[in-house]
Amino acid sequence: MRRADRLALGVAGAGGLVSFYLTWLHYSGTLALCLGSNACETVQSSRYAELGGIPVALLGLAFFVLAAGFAVQRGRVRGERREAARLAFFGLTLTGVVFAGYLTYLELFVIGAICPWCVSIALCVVALFALAVHDLARG
Repeated sequence: MRRADRLALGVAGAGGLVSFYLTWLHYSGTLALCLGSNACETVQSSRYAELGGIPVALLGLAFFVLAAGFAVQRGRVRGERREAARLAFFGLTLTGVVFAGYLTYLELFVIGAICPWCVSIALCVVALFALAVHDLARG
């Protein structure tokens, strides 16, 4: 497995762990550890914490599982299949960046609270997107 794929797998793992934690909080009703702020509860209890009845944190978990799968798969395939895997990874991460940007906009300008856990997830998404762009640029 290439270094870039291992890095993508690590970033996806970190984002997945945080997404799992937030998903667990959603279903357990437990309050988030939010470093002395109630911003996490404000964000988690907002009407934007679900999309079509599905917790946004669960969507994030699914995103990171898919990203980890692509990171592993990209290192195993060659030729046209590798190019398809690279493009699919780019598409997945582009979608993730757009959605994370939308959620960050909501936190800043609609909800009025910044959840540090959500920020860490957004940073992981941006890092995965940067790795996907770098991979495509390398050809």
